[in-house]
Amino acid sequence: MATAETPTLANDDMDEERQRSGSLASTTALSHQLSLSALPDELARRLDLVDQVKVSELVDGLQLVHAGFFTEVRHDIQGDDADKSTQSQGIVSKWRQKERLKTTAVALVLCLNIGVDPPDVIKISPCARLECWVDPLSMQPPKALDTIGKNLQAQYERWQPRAKYKMHLDPTMDDVKKLAVSSRRAAKNERVLFHYNGHGVPRPTVNGEIWVFNKSYTQYIPMSIYDLQAWLGTPCIFVFDCSAAGLIVNSFKAFAEQKTQEIDNGEPPCNGVSSGYAGGPHTGSPQDGLSDCILLAACGANELLPQSPHVPADVFTACLTTPIKVALRWFCSRSLMRQEGLTKELIDRIPGKQTDRKTPLGELNWIFTAITDTIAWNMLPRSLFQRLFRQDLLVASLFRNFLLAERIMRASACCPISYPRLPPTHHHPMWQAWDMAAEMCLLQLPDMLESEVEVEFQPSPFFNEQLTAFELWLEHGSDEKKPPEQLPIVLQVLLSQVHRLRALVLLGRFLDMGRWAVDLALSVGIFPYVLKLLQTTAPDLRQTLVFIWTKILALDKTCQVDLVKDSGQQYFIHYLDSNDSTSSTDSRAQAAFVLAVICDGHPRGQSLAAGAGLLGVCLSHLRHSMASLSGGASGALLLIKWLCLCLGKLCQDMPEVTAMALRERVPEQLAGLLTASHPELRAAAVFTLGALVQVSDNESGPLSGVSEQDRLAAERAIACQLLPVTYDGSPLVRAELAAALARLATGHVVLFKDAVHEQQRNAAQILRGASPGSGPEAGPGSAPGNTGPRSAPSGGGPSSVPAMERASSSLDEASKSEGNGHVDTGVSSPGVQTSATGTFSPLLSVSIAAADGSIHSPLDAGSYASADAARVGGGLYKHLLQAACTLATDPAPKVARLGKAALRVADVELAPVSVNAGQLSSANSASVPSRMHSMVSNSSFLGLPSSLSMSRASSQALAPHTSTHPSQPQPSASKWRSLAWRTSSRSLASSASISSSPSSPSLPNLPPDALTRKPFVLRMVNGENMGRAPSIDAAQSSSRTPSMSRMHSLYSSASGPNAAGTSSQLQQHDEDSAGSSLHGPTQTADTPLPPSPVYKDSCEHFSWPLLEPQASLWRAEATHQGWLGGCIPPDPTKMASRMREKEQSIQRCAQLGSGARLKDNVHTIDSEAGSTVALLLHPFRPLVTSIDGSGTVRVHNYRHSTVINRFHVTGEGAAERKGEAKAMASVTFLHQLNEVQDGLLLAGTADGALRVWRNYAHKAEQRLATAWQAVPVAQAHSSQYYPQQAVFALNEASGRLYAAGGAAPSTVHTWDMSQECCTQQTHVSGSDDDDMSRDGGGVQHLAVARQEPLMLAGSFNGLVQLYDLRQSQKAAASVQPHRTPMLGMVLEPGGLSNQLVTGTSWGELKFIDFRMVGSTGQTGVWKTVEAHSKGAMSAMAAHPYSSLLATATATQVLKLWSPRGEQQGVIRATAPFLAQRVGPVNCLEFHPYRLLLASGGGDPIIALYPIVSASAEHTAAPAASTGSPGPVLTTDTDSCRPKSAS
Repeated sequence: MATAETPTLANDDMDEERQRSGSLASTTALSHQLSLSALPDELARRLDLVDQVKVSELVDGLQLVHAGFFTEVRHDIQGDDADKSTQSQGIVSKWRQKERLKTTAVALVLCLNIGVDPPDVIKISPCARLECWVDPLSMQPPKALDTIGKNLQAQYERWQPRAKYKMHLDPTMDDVKKLAVSSRRAAKNERVLFHYNGHGVPRPTVNGEIWVFNKSYTQYIPMSIYDLQAWLGTPCIFVFDCSAAGLIVNSFKAFAEQKTQEIDNGEPPCNGVSSGYAGGPHTGSPQDGLSDCILLAACGANELLPQSPHVPADVFTACLTTPIKVALRWFCSRSLMRQEGLTKELIDRIPGKQTDRKTPLGELNWIFTAITDTIAWNMLPRSLFQRLFRQDLLVASLFRNFLLAERIMRASACCPISYPRLPPTHHHPMWQAWDMAAEMCLLQLPDMLESEVEVEFQPSPFFNEQLTAFELWLEHGSDEKKPPEQLPIVLQVLLSQVHRLRALVLLGRFLDMGRWAVDLALSVGIFPYVLKLLQTTAPDLRQTLVFIWTKILALDKTCQVDLVKDSGQQYFIHYLDSNDSTSSTDSRAQAAFVLAVICDGHPRGQSLAAGAGLLGVCLSHLRHSMASLSGGASGALLLIKWLCLCLGKLCQDMPEVTAMALRERVPEQLAGLLTASHPELRAAAVFTLGALVQVSDNESGPLSGVSEQDRLAAERAIACQLLPVTYDGSPLVRAELAAALARLATGHVVLFKDAVHEQQRNAAQILRGASPGSGPEAGPGSAPGNTGPRSAPSGGGPSSVPAMERASSSLDEASKSEGNGHVDTGVSSPGVQTSATGTFSPLLSVSIAAADGSIHSPLDAGSYASADAARVGGGLYKHLLQAACTLATDPAPKVARLGKAALRVADVELAPVSVNAGQLSSANSASVPSRMHSMVSNSSFLGLPSSLSMSRASSQALAPHTSTHPSQPQPSASKWRSLAWRTSSRSLASSASISSSPSSPSLPNLPPDALTRKPFVLRMVNGENMGRAPSIDAAQSSSRTPSMSRMHSLYSSASGPNAAGTSSQLQQHDEDSAGSSLHGPTQTADTPLPPSPVYKDSCEHFSWPLLEPQASLWRAEATHQGWLGGCIPPDPTKMASRMREKEQSIQRCAQLGSGARLKDNVHTIDSEAGSTVALLLHPFRPLVTSIDGSGTVRVHNYRHSTVINRFHVTGEGAAERKGEAKAMASVTFLHQLNEVQDGLLLAGTADGALRVWRNYAHKAEQRLATAWQAVPVAQAHSSQYYPQQAVFALNEASGRLYAAGGAAPSTVHTWDMSQECCTQQTHVSGSDDDDMSRDGGGVQHLAVARQEPLMLAGSFNGLVQLYDLRQSQKAAASVQPHRTPMLGMVLEPGGLSNQLVTGTSWGELKFIDFRMVGSTGQTGVWKTVEAHSKGAMSAMAAHPYSSLLATATATQVLKLWSPRGEQQGVIRATAPFLAQRVGPVNCLEFHPYRLLLASGGGDPIIALYPIVSASAEHTAAPAASTGSPGPVLTTDTDSCRPKSAS
């Protein structure tokens, strides 16, 4: 009877024992201490393992430490790792047999010649006489021979009752030939068993011959094994029961090798049998002849069969066919029990059936099977065990019994032989367990058979004891130790209801140890057993069975076929839909995972699961779980994710199921998850929405209940939902979006390629020197806002899709305006906002669709016939293309790879353009005509980077110009709902009005470090030229590639006196030659869709240990070994030490008085770089990180002046690659995250990309943890936009990062680093995007308070605004201390609240107290200091905890100030004898917790300045300089403008 207890996969006693496992010695210090701290106090004291007081103090201290950012497994986006499932695929190919064979024909040949002994055999007296348990001399020879034959067939039928049996008794050679050929004909390609009993004929010959009779039985006729091989073919199993049977095995192998050579040499078989050796069509090569043959021989070549009367004459056959009877008789003959009245007759009367495990005989057979399986499992190689014990049931039974034959016959000095050869097993310890089980059964036999009172049989404790032994192994075993011997026994225990629950729990714990454990369990044969258990209805087994199947499918997806074949999906659907309160959310998530795997790429599984109501079950649980999640519960995260993934796999490429999902309004229900706080939930929602897009042609007509046009409209609505995800903070979500865009590009290929060709036409016009939509060549069809009918693209798109063409034409007609086809008024449809130029932007405040199909939007929709027409007319496909290009140039390598794959699906690729940096940097910064704006704004498609890094000097050079724009809706922000990106729709002026404007802004210089994003153009895929980058230089300006040098000539000449002539020349440029590189023959082969990263990574999760405490220990060791992408767990002792050091250092810094001084022993480091643009000092190690102008990161040990590590901030390497431009990046922001732990390097570049590097201070071990675009990049057709250099600010205590710049310079984006999403967008008033060029607007500097939720935004016009992030987006206070752009601003210098220090490049410092800013006109400026009289101030910085402020100039002057504006000291490099002069300073950085200042500039030298108090400097002896002599130090505290300062 099964126990009624609730199943569980771990109990408290087992957990405590696992803590004392020997495998803990190899785990990390953290896992070791955590495991010990989990022990009960009394047990820990008894074991004397750890001081409980120290552990409790350590754990209490670590609770105060933040877990850190970007430490999950998903935070590893290096992009160089192959598919992690390759290892599992290799494992799968080992355990699963390529094909299963069965023996369907049995040929029995008995040569007994009863009454006549063979001439070469001398029998003893008494001797063994029994043949098939029949005494031949007890009846007439013919009758005895017939009885023996029938008994032998009956004995074989017990093991294989469905085979076709044929027998010949005392046959001739012709009889054997006919028998063999007919058996092969009956078996076809299956296995034939040939049994030969030669007890009545001479021994085999050394020439490989066995003996039969002539027709008159007067002679022995030799028969060659060579002929027998030819007649039987392969596959075949031979059983030879005769003396000297080893000679047959030797000859068999020799003949097989001979036939192999003959066939290899092309010689025909010498016996003329054409189908003999090959055995029909089964074997494909001659070498299979020997490998598909199995031989069992009774003895060696020089041995005779045993003649002891205690065993039968055919003891070998008896062991193979009746093992229990032989084993018990043999045990009784060697046991003392024979003296207690136990006879052979009594043994033959053992009650029960071998198939009934509750009877004595059935239990003995059960135990024997388990023991022989265990011996074979532990002694044989895995491949051989699979072949002999798991491929064919009859072969497996014969080899189990062969192990018994070896044990019994070796006792009689006879050694059975097999091919393949098995190692000796007769001395295995498990035979003692068999003897014990047999003895316990035989001891009960007399009472059961002879007692008058019915005696109940007492089952053997064998299986219970073996389960206990297996449980002990689980406490101490690991993959590095010997596998458990009891694993085959656990498999047998699953057949018993008494021990089934315990066996399943232990099996689940074993499978949880890793992939290797699952592979062992599958190779031992666990699969058919757990598959059969799915037919049970026992509620106590459900949770454990779900867990076991989760582990199996996590290793081998192909098991889905077996599950579907046996209707296993019903079990998991019922479990997922059950109301059982004992089922945890994790267990239901595992059931959803199993169902997702069943549906993964398996149409039949999808159909059956949908027919069983899986869609409704998933939606029901999804609604309930999302409601609990919105209420604050986080326990259902895993369940929600897998419900989404299961929905996606159910609908993927299944039109009928997708139609059901659309009718159930699945997209609307998933819309809320797109703004969930957990990245994996957002990624799962994107996956499901992408799976609802159909990519295969529906040959059966329209969907069930959904027309083709309705389907396309629904998919376009899904596209509107997905577009805002382009700027999600998690690479996992963006990678999933790239996969979804690939499906959209495939299912909507006509309209998608139409958008590609429109962009190519615009690019060709700009490459000719004309802006889009202007000039005589620009017809209505090429205007960005034109949505009139277009011809099918010539690039080879599938224009033969009639449904899509009809949808396209109808939508184009619906989107025509009254006059010339342009959109005259801005309209909006669900998820779409369009402007006068046809631009598109997603709106958060507009729902995706209404239930009645109406359009709910604050904007007018009168220009379109429907919401779907508005989506197409509003440029949906153009923006889908832009999103794909943005993802293809994503800062995360994995996302970029998938983005490029999404473009390749549409036969489009990004062609990189090699740019001459010298030409770009020498571009004239004077005024340029209007077409220049178009070239910059269309840079995503014209060979320029999408986001250009503008220096401060060039930003200040922008001249104002006027522009009008409507007001923008301001969406509300909340923690649950992440803000989507929105691009403001502007009414753009015509190019004629812009070019005639006298106040057009001058074009800023484009330095080489601006090219963080590689310049590219779009072109159709050409199989021959794919991947070749266009080369652009002055000599190839007229080639087929886009001419950057021609564009540069436009930059330099358009502002000169011949500007008009230049324009006319550009208009005469041939359009075909300008755009020839943009078009090419499409790729003929279908490009595969990129795989889903979130599904693959989520499946990987279930292959790891899930049960505690094993899961925690494994995760700790896995991260240390590099198996996972997460951060290495920190040492708790190190963390506690760093926390104490941090507190002490902060106290020392705060105690520094006003008498601070810069020491004169300046330490210098040669960074080997041309210049330094950013510096970062490690909080606890003597390391300084520097970044040069090209983006190369160098980590220096400043004590030893050595470079520890060097890499490029983008991960692409600074070296120039073939066909690509040199990787450049302008780093503007540098910070260390998780400083108490090992630390992560956060680097922000001028284009708004943020990258987080792990292990950056270890040589060649750096890994990219995550990367995202913090500000929107400049989009095409936004000619008013100048992409502005991004600025960043970080508040690590709250996990908030603030960024501004790019295409939205007046908007501050607030990023939650824990949620990896943008949670708020703050529009800086008085700093609109257009104001950037009109009056110097745009956010130039950002600062955030350390404790309070306050943010400062400084604009280019010198305006500083204070925002309370808890309130509305209106500025709480504002002050304008300067009328020119600021060099920098420092909030809370030295920890002083409400204080702000601003500075300009003219050398002016202003000290502001925000408490003094009021409505009465007070500016808040309480002190102004002219820090550098000669101006040219280039950098300023403040110490976070000490009252120190530093400024520096490009003229090599560095000054130290107090927060009250008092100068503390000045240092300059004016001595001509200095060995290494400190160059112009452009970056300063204080040590976060020490009194140390670092500076870098326009030369390779990095200088470190120690800071001490005046009293310490006078009392301490001067230390020797570790580097070159330092600059001269002068101090002047009497004046804010010392004489020595320049």
